[in-house]
Parts: sequence; C-alpha cells; structure tokens
Amino acid sequence: MKQLFSDKRLLNYQQRINRLRCFTIIFLVLLLVPISVVFYQGFNQFEKDLLIEYKRQTEIVTYQINKRIFKRAILENALSPQAFDYYQYLYNPINKQVTRVKSPLSKPEYNERITGIIGYFQIDENGQFNSPIWPYIINSSEDLKSMDADLESVKRRGISFKLYQITTRSNELKRLIEQKLPENNDKFDFFSDVPEYFIFYRIVEVNAHTKLQGYIIDLDDYLGSRVSRVFTTAQFDNDIGITVQKEGNKEGQRYFVSHINSKGEAEVTRLAVQDKQLNLLINQQSLNWPFTGYSIRYSTGQLPLSSAEIYSISLMLLLILAITIGCYGFYRLGVKQLKLAEQRLNFVSSVSHELKTPLTSIRMYSEMLKTGMVPSEEYKTEYYEFIHSESERLSRLIENILQLSKLSQPQHTVDLQYTKLSILTDIIRSKISSLLVKSDFILNIFSDFEQPEKVMLLVDLDAFSQVVINITDNAIKFFDNESIQDESRKKIDFIFKMDPKTKDQILMEIRDYGNGISVEQQSKVFELFYRGGSELTRSTQGTGIGLALVNELVLAQQGTIEVQRMTPGLAMKMSFKCK
Repeated sequence: MKQLFSDKRLLNYQQRINRLRCFTIIFLVLLLVPISVVFYQGFNQFEKDLLIEYKRQTEIVTYQINKRIFKRAILENALSPQAFDYYQYLYNPINKQVTRVKSPLSKPEYNERITGIIGYFQIDENGQFNSPIWPYIINSSEDLKSMDADLESVKRRGISFKLYQITTRSNELKRLIEQKLPENNDKFDFFSDVPEYFIFYRIVEVNAHTKLQGYIIDLDDYLGSRVSRVFTTAQFDNDIGITVQKEGNKEGQRYFVSHINSKGEAEVTRLAVQDKQLNLLINQQSLNWPFTGYSIRYSTGQLPLSSAEIYSISLMLLLILAITIGCYGFYRLGVKQLKLAEQRLNFVSSVSHELKTPLTSIRMYSEMLKTGMVPSEEYKTEYYEFIHSESERLSRLIENILQLSKLSQPQHTVDLQYTKLSILTDIIRSKISSLLVKSDFILNIFSDFEQPEKVMLLVDLDAFSQVVINITDNAIKFFDNESIQDESRKKIDFIFKMDPKTKDQILMEIRDYGNGISVEQQSKVFELFYRGGSELTRSTQGTGIGLALVNELVLAQQGTIEVQRMTPGLAMKMSFKCK
C-alpha cells in the first residue's frame, strides 16, 4: 500500500493499474457511503412518516366507531316503554276511541336495520318474558311451539327463542328478577356475563307495573358492522389488521382485516386467527361506553410506498447508478490512458530500434564505400542495393507516421475519385513487386469481372497504395520461415468481387498463408500501437501503427475493413464504393 501511494514515479504498468484501481475504489466508497446512509435514513423516514399518517387515520377511525356506538345507544334510549309490547293502544281524542296497533318493534325488519342487534325483550317483576316480535308470554321453550308454518311466523319464533335462551343464561339478569326489579333506570345499562353477547336493559314503570326492558347484541356482528362502515371511508392503501380485545382477556380477542377489493373499495372480513403477516403495530385505541375496557389494535404488513417516495427512491438509485457508472467509466478511461502510455512507450522503443538499425547499417556501408574499402564492383553493387532497400524501409516508416498524424487532424481530407479496377491492379503490382521479389513471394490477382477497365472504385490513389503496401509488408514480415517449410504458402492473393453484404460495393480481399493470428489478436489488430507478444521477446520488426493506419485510411475512403482468420493464414476484407 505504501508503494501504491508513494510519490515516487511508478514505471511498472501493473503498479500503475493497481494504483488507479485503488484510487477508483476509494473514490467510489467515499461517494457511495454517505449517499447510501442518506438513502437508508430517507427510506426509514418515509416509513416513519407513513406510519404516523396511518396512526392519525386510525385515531380518526376509532373516533368514528365510538361516535357511531354512542349515537346508537342514544337512539335506543329514546324508545317508548309501550313499544316493548306486541300491541300498542293509541287513544284518539277526536273520536275518543282506543285503537290497538302492532308495535314497530314487532317487525323483523326493524331488527335487521342494525347489524348485530338480535332483538328486543321485556320481563315483568314476576319473571314473565315477552318480546315485541312475539304476541304471547313466554315462560319456557314449550311456549314457542306453534302450528303456524308461514315463513314470517317461523322467523319471529326463531328470534324469540334466541332471545329467551340468551336471557336465561345471564346470572345478573336472574338476580335482578329475583329481587323483583328493585331499581328504576330509564337509561340502558348492560350485562356482559353471557359470552359473545351484551344484554342491554332498563327498568321502567309501564301502567303502574315495573318492567325490565332490553335488547341483545351479538358482539362479533355488531363490532364488525361498525368497523366495516367506518373503514369504507378510511384511506388506507394497505391491508389493516384489526384486533378487538378486552383488557386481561386474551382468549376473547376478535380479529378482522380490512383490504381493498378489485373495485377499489375497502372490505372488512372476520378472521378466526390473527393474520401473521400483519404484524407491524400502528396504534392501539380505547373504546368508549358500552365497550369500556375494550381496545382496538391496528396493525399492518409491509408499508406501501407513495408516489413521492417512489420518485425520491428512483432518483436516489439513479444517482447511485450514475456514480457507479461514472467511476467505472473513469477507471476504464484511466486504464486506456495507461495502456496508451505503455503502447506509446513501446512505440518509441520500437521506432528507435527501427530507425537506429538501418541508419547504422547505411552509415557503416556508406563510410566503407566512401573510404574505398570496397574494391570489388560486385560488392559495391550489393552494398548500394542494401542501402537503397534500408532507405526505402525508413521512408515507409516515416510515411506511415506522417500519414497517421495527418489522419488525426480534423481538417485532413483525402482526394476521392472513381478509378478503374485495371489501374488499381497495375498499382498493386508496381507498389509491392520489390517487396515480393526480395522475400521470394508470389503475387496472385483474381477478379470476377471480365472487363476490369469498366469497373470503377471510389478511392484515393495514395491512400489505396499505402493500404496495399502496409498489408503486404505485414504479411511478409510475420511469415515464419522456420516453422513453415512449405514454399507454396509463400504467396499473397488479391481477390476482387462484388460485396455479397452491400450493393454497389466491391470487396477486395488480401489473403496470405502465414501463421495467422489468435482470436484475442483478431479483436485488437487495428488498435494503435498494438503488437502481439512482448517487446522483449519479439523478433519481428514493426511499430504497431501499420494496421491502425490501414483501418483509418480505409474509413477515410468511405470503405469498411474486417479481418478474418483462415486455415491457413489470414484475410483482410475491404469494401469500396463502385460504379
């Protein structure tokens, strides 16, 4: 680590990569850690805010439930004592007659208007039971047997029987009856000693007789209806678990769940057991009379995200993604720059070698010729040819460098013109003949066109020549004479044909039969300064700009180029516009 962050210059390429990687990771961590903390805190705050909003809504729901229960109790207190008899007697002061009519409580529909109310009943001081829904006194279940078989009679009898059974189970009610209804109370109170039911009662005077009047509610239906009515107007986007419980009585808990149906409306359903998924406590509120001692516990599951929260989280994630991509792009750019610097260093090394070797040889041979150390004309001719060959190689190297420099300038343009195919084949022969003869290579030119003088290609003659020379020189240079013993492979084929992929273009394929390249090299051959292998072990000459220059020159001539691995050898395929 000390070496990575040392101020000393690191010349090793891998050390520079390690330093860049370390810097990038530290920079990314320094950016992502505070952003992640802010994101986490913000997400938790969103949940807290939503939980607070849900808590506020549950307080409103509890208030509405208490309000409905209180309102129902007030309305029941307003019932007339005479309404608890099956018949009512009304006096008409005009005709001074008494009319007998049925009590409004005698209609089964009256009970059904309020979900959870089973019905109304009345007991006198002698313990005689009657219900306004049944016209007779009931002293036992035998009194409810009747020959009436119509539907309404069966319904009335069923309600009366249920009321009679529930009242006979209440010990508190029996105690009052045994005490002959000792106290008067015109406001309803209740007994809760019968499980699942509340028995509301009041003791009043009716025609000089003391009577106990009351009604019975089914707790499950009554509470469920109140909760359902309130929750239809509540604004919850998530399922809400509702637990109604009495303090100190866990076995008597009642479970409901409010969920949104397919129509977008809230529905409340009674559950036998608590939904385990709705375990996030929102609030717990107490109920008012007559459910004093009861409380409602609200819970939910995973809180949904609001549109604002989704928008904020999306922006956060996009920011994190942008920072990550930016750091990765910075790293990749740094790697490319370090790789380019390494390639340039290798380029300087190879160019220095390429320039120094022929210059040294030229200087040595020229000094020998100048001082007259070579008396034989045969040797002089050989030295002159060597000096000429090395100077041509220097010229090509310098020309490649200058051409690459020109192509990198935006103002540089090539002079494109349509040229006959026959002229281009002549240029190929003239430009590469010396290279081929020197290395004992054979040139083959094949064409699918019977009249090449009528086929025109859009090229720049100088650029085209340089492309042909560079590819040919590259093929000859990388032909390994030691490993390839077959002399018939020392040839280069130029093939002209119509491009099968694109209309109005001619494909020029330059094929050699050398060692070829690997799959990895195939994707990098056109990269600037790229040379396969190590600079320390490489035996072939070159600077790594030849094929990069070829690629730039072909693109400048509005053409395309691709490399294809062959067996054996390699093929360079170039397409040019034609007419």
